[in-house]
Amino acid sequence: MLELTYKRKRSVFHDSSAFFKLTWLFSIIIISIVFEHPIILSILFLSSLSMAIISKIFSEWKNVMKLVIFFTPFVFLFNIVVNANGRTVLWQLDYIIPVFGILNVTLEQLAFSLTMVIRLAAILGVFAVLNLTADPDDLLAAVTKLKLPYRSVVVTSLSTKFIPTLFSDLNNIHEAQRSRGVDFSNGTLRERVKKHGAVFFPLLSKGLDRSVQIAESMETRGFGRYKNRSFYKDIKISSSDLIMIIVSLAPLILSIYMISQGIGSFRFYQSMDPLIKTNSEAFYIVSILFVHILLLPLLKIKGMVTYD
Repeated sequence: MLELTYKRKRSVFHDSSAFFKLTWLFSIIIISIVFEHPIILSILFLSSLSMAIISKIFSEWKNVMKLVIFFTPFVFLFNIVVNANGRTVLWQLDYIIPVFGILNVTLEQLAFSLTMVIRLAAILGVFAVLNLTADPDDLLAAVTKLKLPYRSVVVTSLSTKFIPTLFSDLNNIHEAQRSRGVDFSNGTLRERVKKHGAVFFPLLSKGLDRSVQIAESMETRGFGRYKNRSFYKDIKISSSDLIMIIVSLAPLILSIYMISQGIGSFRFYQSMDPLIKTNSEAFYIVSILFVHILLLPLLKIKGMVTYD
């Protein structure tokens, strides 16, 4: 089962500021949406991988990333069926499929599909690192400090807490049903669907009970009664945190400049661009890679100072 629940650990990324984690997430998400360049997207994925390793959460992160493997065949199949572009034809179906027409498998299709998988891995990886290393209460306090609407922030925070809890409840109900002799792997499709009904309805009931309890708890604590509110733990930005935030935003600033100058675009169809077109493009890509690598020793130095 997937494990996305935050667990308090001692690592340089766990102990870093919630503001830094949010800016790091924001930077990677925006860059991964804007660019389709395979090398840039691979750098973003490697950044989340390196953060998972230094945070000592690689095992949990790896389990989440298995979702990418599950979606990969669907991404490739969707692009092969829907998108018939590309000059380098590797394989072609002998007859025409109604609605879809001629089914081609081209090198450009495969390259585009692989790039989309890398983009998915980069986005999912950075969210997994944030969920596993950031205390939701710290994130709530940090986002509130940014003067965002508090009610919307609370709803988002409760949602992020609810999903890992849902996976945990699902695992517990599965184990409880197995202890009662329910075998989910055997039987016909209809029988297995019926067996999973013994998991769905308790899960739904438990989720509704939890939502009612949360609503009652928020009402008894006077949620929304006062315009201004206080926090049990105040979140502040130190000078070292500010340096980390600036460094984490540097790739995004470089990316914005690259877009303004028309650098870093990558075309798959009808013929695929070379990975590196100009020396200036190579320079900026290496710069983005360097900044992401620079975050690792900076986090280590900041952690050593904090521990001392």
